Amino acid sequence: MTKRLLSIVIPAFVIGILISGIAYAQCPQMEKGQGMTKKSEMMPSFTPAQEKEMMTLHMNLIKETSPIEAELKIKEIELQMLWQEDNLDAKKILAKVKEIGNLKASLEEKMVNQKLSMHKILTPEQRKMMKGMMGCCGMGDEGCKMGSGCQMGSCQ
Repeated sequence: MTKRLLSIVIPAFVIGILISGIAYAQCPQMEKGQGMTKKSEMMPSFTPAQEKEMMTLHMNLIKETSPIEAELKIKEIELQMLWQEDNLDAKKILAKVKEIGNLKASLEEKMVNQKLSMHKILTPEQRKMMKGMMGCCGMGDEGCKMGSGCQMGSCQ
């Protein structure tokens, strides 16, 4: 039972890490109604060592990013409060925007490092399967960026 559960959870986790939800949703490679069934059928098999390393990477990422995400949320609330004041202070608002930008950049850097670490774990065959499975929103493909959808015919 545990092995079957891991064979479902780990691949789903890898997909979640390798592609952002926004880019994934905007990429026309996966048609509506197709669901995870067809994607999971193409999912490469992972060795127990790979699964363990992926889980460790995931847990470490959560440990590293959770405090940053919490701080980011607080800064965003503080920015909203600055915008609610009667006398807007441009310096305070811009400073808060810069703080938010720095936190977002820190999160993005950690995600990039996570993806690079995950990439190193996969064999060339697994990378090929993952890339084919993810279409334009795959690792290293510049066609889709978070929030931008597919650009210049990169998803065909």
